[in-house]
Parts: sequence; C-alpha cells; structure tokens
Amino acid sequence: MSTLTDYKNRVTARGAVTEWLTSDSANWRSLSVLVTEREYHADVELALPAFRNPSITLSLNSGFRMEHFSEARWRKINYTRGTGVLTPAGHARLIRPDFPTPRAFTLMHLVLPQDTVDFVANEVQKPGTRVRSSLDDFPFFNNPVIANLGFSAVSALRGGAPDFFAQAAAQWIALNLLLNPSRGFEWHQSLAREHISDYRLVRVLEYIEAHLSDRLDLRVLSREGGISPFHFAALFTKAVGATPHRHVQHLRLEAAKAMLRDTDKGTLDIALSCGFASGSHLAAAFRRQFSQSPTEYRTSQRHL
Repeated sequence: MSTLTDYKNRVTARGAVTEWLTSDSANWRSLSVLVTEREYHADVELALPAFRNPSITLSLNSGFRMEHFSEARWRKINYTRGTGVLTPAGHARLIRPDFPTPRAFTLMHLVLPQDTVDFVANEVQKPGTRVRSSLDDFPFFNNPVIANLGFSAVSALRGGAPDFFAQAAAQWIALNLLLNPSRGFEWHQSLAREHISDYRLVRVLEYIEAHLSDRLDLRVLSREGGISPFHFAALFTKAVGATPHRHVQHLRLEAAKAMLRDTDKGTLDIALSCGFASGSHLAAAFRRQFSQSPTEYRTSQRHL
C-alpha cells in the first residue's frame, strides 16, 4: 500500500538498508510493518523528512545512545530493546548517532494510517467531548503495551495472518496512543547526567545501578547521598521525575528483561540477581509493568 512505500522511501533515503520483513508481502492495508537493518556512523547528522502518516520506530537492539535536535540544541537519549521514537504525521526529525564507531541496528517500523487514528478518536470520545487525533512527538518512546503489540504483529506477519489482524492491531495501537501516550519521556530525559547538577544524586544513581541485587530502601540510598531520608525522597523525586522506589523497580525490571532475553537462567535466579525477593515477586511486578509474564516475554523474544 502507498503508506509503506512512502515510508520505505524515506527510511532508505539516507543510506543502505537491509529489509528483513515487510507487510507488503502479506498485502496488509491497515497497518504497515517493516523490519530493517541499517548501519549508522558516528557523529553523522541525518535529516529524516516528515512522513504522511504517524509512525513508531522501535529498537530491536540493546542499549545505545542517539542525539535528537530539539528546542535549538542536541539532546542525548539512551535507548534499549523495545524503546524508540513516536513521530506524528508531518513532523521532520534531525538525529545524530552518539557512539564512537559505526554500528548496525535492527529496527521495527510501524506506520498507522491517519484515517485509523481519526476513526478510533471518534469512536472513544464521550458525548460533549472531543478526543484529538493528532499525536505528540516523542523522541524517547517507552510504551511496553505497544512494543508487545508490535512484536505480536511481526509474529502474525510471519505466520501469514490476514489484514483483519492488522486492522485490529492498528486500532489497539491507536487507542493506546490516544488514551495512554508514553509517560517515560520526561522521566528518561531527567536521568541524563547533564540534567542533574546535584553530585549527591548522581552518586546515588550510580550506586543503584551497581547494586541492583542489594537492599535499596530509602535509608540505604539517603545514607549513600549523605542526605536525611525525608529530604532525600523529595529531592530525588523532583530531580529524577520518579520516586526512589519507582526508579529502582524500573531498573530491576529492565535488568530482568535483558536476562530473560539474553540468558538461559531460570526465573528464580534472575529474580534474586535483580533484587526481587522471589520468582513470584518478579512475575507479579513484571506482569503489572509489561502485561505479560516473564515466561511469555522470553518465549516472544525467541520467536522474533
């Protein structure tokens, strides 16, 4: 369909791209899916033109850093598997890789027809209200539900699913974008070292990352920062954009995801390594955050 052709032309406009999977082969009309591999070169600016439809690009690689030009300056953003970029229709983007040597990345591109977004917005609005159908720009997009929908779409595409599946997936993605957009951007931005000037908090953040399997309660963290527990909690939350507990939980779950994906360790071993009291504790927290169990997540990653 024209949406994917248009998008592919833009994806390939700035260098060689290897196409691994495309919904063209399945004649999907309701959702465009494209999985590509592309080499990015250090410090080379890339001007990505505006697309005619909203698009989501998710990383299928582990951690790396990319710079986005926004508000008259370059902003460094760390990405990992499942995080990415939400680009509304008509929005251009200027990016610059922030790593020392060329690297190849595998990316999943999801393109939603604006007509689908408009349809969903009209369906969910209540009498006397109006749900806007224009999507916000997120240079850091962290929405586990949409990431899982994207992974499911890739699996369905490989399994020969008809366009009916694509239509349902597109509507669910549009619904989630309109009612529950990414809430990770401001938090993630605040974690960049240049955004935190208080060296005591930087020391605490580094301590947390190095001691995820240890006890990390308010008393321990405030002592590491040399601040009273009461003042530490308020200072940390204001600077980071999340409470100490929420931040620790986030890092532990991300570490658990990486171990589920990249190792064969059992759930209990992963739970204890990441600071959870038991396998069931990890499973409950994992399902709340990612809408699937650790076992389901591991299985889905191995089918990609």
